[in-house]
Amino acid sequence: MSPAHPQSALLKAAPLAILLLFLGQAFLSARLGRWVHPEPVEYSQAVRMDKRVASTLRAAAFLSGYKVLVGHAFWIKVIQYYGDSFNSLDRYSKLYDYCSLASDLNPRFISVYTLGASALAFHLRRMDEAIRLLQKGINSNPKDQRLKLMLAAVSYQDSGEFDKAIPFLEAQIDQGDAPYMLITILANVYEKVGRYGDAIKLWQKILRESDQQEPRIRAGLKLQELYGLEKSGKKAKP
Repeated sequence: MSPAHPQSALLKAAPLAILLLFLGQAFLSARLGRWVHPEPVEYSQAVRMDKRVASTLRAAAFLSGYKVLVGHAFWIKVIQYYGDSFNSLDRYSKLYDYCSLASDLNPRFISVYTLGASALAFHLRRMDEAIRLLQKGINSNPKDQRLKLMLAAVSYQDSGEFDKAIPFLEAQIDQGDAPYMLITILANVYEKVGRYGDAIKLWQKILRESDQQEPRIRAGLKLQELYGLEKSGKKAKP
């Protein structure tokens, strides 16, 4: 009796393989949520994140084993989301949810918490979300002093003591490669406390170095406003 042809054996095994793959997918799908969020997820009061985005990234991270790498790749997308002025139409409603997922994928990546909280607190004035994100970062990185300083800075912002938030923002920008929006946040804080010269320098930096039209237009308008305030000696409106 001749041995079975290899292709015939493969064809016979195909239905079983498909069944096993289906069951495996169902098993992994049931566990993905618990793997990424061992504790209940708290979503922002704004529009919730597209479930397809979260599910795809969680699956890629879980199945590949490269959770940190997937986290870094997703963080780049978060920066792009925040840098796109079109998303300002709904005031970056998904920013907290995106930062939360990025921190789930890479909880040791401090920039997720510091830059995310800076945008939420100093730009969007969503203090509760900023504080929640920082508390999450402190729980994952209890020895990191930057997160505790940032939490203090956000608390000062919430109380109206803007000048006490400046050292932290300056330190973040001095590290280099700061996102455009973080620079504008510090420029606006300078303006609020009457440091027009420092605000002008930052807007000039944006006007000189930005490769996008929208930031340059905004910088030009702000510079005109600040030149007038500096000349008249008036204080900026809170």
